[in-house]
Amino acid sequence: MKRILERNGENLPIIHCGDFLYHGPRNPLPGDYDPEELAAIFRQYSLRIETVRGNCDSEIDLMQIGLLDLPEARTLVINDIQLFISHGHKEFGLPFERGIVISGHTHIAHLSREGETIFLNPGSPSIPKDDTGGSYAIIDFVKGFIYLNSIEGRELKAMAL
Repeated sequence: MKRILERNGENLPIIHCGDFLYHGPRNPLPGDYDPEELAAIFRQYSLRIETVRGNCDSEIDLMQIGLLDLPEARTLVINDIQLFISHGHKEFGLPFERGIVISGHTHIAHLSREGETIFLNPGSPSIPKDDTGGSYAIIDFVKGFIYLNSIEGRELKAMAL
């Protein structure tokens, strides 16, 4: 997360799809994983994080980062664009026909369009389950583009809103 913020500016709003500190027993943690440092980063930016609860988010973990009572799914509107955010481990009916659906869960980067709906999974910057080496997404609401990037900053895919 630190590299993403350093590369893209620390003033960006953050959309996070859950599983903040723990990614479940089936996902081996990287050797350099430091949950205390990560919790401190999330605490620092907690007022700028739009988020939902993931399937591996325990109450004590969420307390450590200052985020409590998180919903499993939510909608937002940014610059007249509707967003639906969920972790992705449960099915929800879409609350709109045009907008962006953002989820995480699989740790596999994905960006596609079906009709007037864009589906985005930014992947995982720390525990990817694809060949990206780690990934994240930037939604530029001003320019009208979504960029799916590798953790090193290489553009993997881009799409107009």
